[in-house]
Amino acid sequence: MPAINVKTMNHSELRDAKHQLSETELHELIAHVEGHDLQVRGVVGFFHRHFQTAGAVRLAKEYPEDEILEIGCGEGLVFRETDLNPIQMDVSMTRLARAKGRGKRLLCADAYHLPFAREAFQVALLVAVLEHTRRPELILQEVWRVLRPGGRVVIVVPNDWNMSVGRMLCLRFPPRNPDHLIYPTPRKVRRWLSERFAIVEAHSLPFRRLSFFFNLYHYVVAEKR
Repeated sequence: MPAINVKTMNHSELRDAKHQLSETELHELIAHVEGHDLQVRGVVGFFHRHFQTAGAVRLAKEYPEDEILEIGCGEGLVFRETDLNPIQMDVSMTRLARAKGRGKRLLCADAYHLPFAREAFQVALLVAVLEHTRRPELILQEVWRVLRPGGRVVIVVPNDWNMSVGRMLCLRFPPRNPDHLIYPTPRKVRRWLSERFAIVEAHSLPFRRLSFFFNLYHYVVAEKR
């Protein structure tokens, strides 16, 4: 593990670290510094409860758990209050250790090289994942490979500017999540999906009637072409 303390780094040092470390090294480093406890409290906690109702619970009713893959499950928060036990994977062993007790089928693996056969799943989840990657289009290419014809990918990406304000209000520093590598937007997500998927549902969260600019997240369901 690199001898780096994110909490004491200035913006220039943190930017340099992001370029010097691999994605796996960076995520593991941040996992040692920050837990996902913030995600179950306050406004962000409201979002997670909303997604569990609108997303995870709906999946539990529509698909068998063996047909669901959660990529970048982190500490296993999305399905923590459901009876569903999908296959959940993350690149960070530290996050997966914290997910024990919440998930039963946990796997440490790289989303750029999913360790599954072609057409193995009906649904894949990427909840607050793509912003942690440098090449999201390559991850979606892998997702396309492991989905069955007509299979669906559920994507949630944050509004990084609004989330940064939230981090400051919660006294979390640096203001921007330190392992966010890109700024995803609804337009970028549409571009990443355009070649291999057809979008069947898209809106902002938690307030559907407001634009992404005034929201925390953008939610997309897309079907494999």
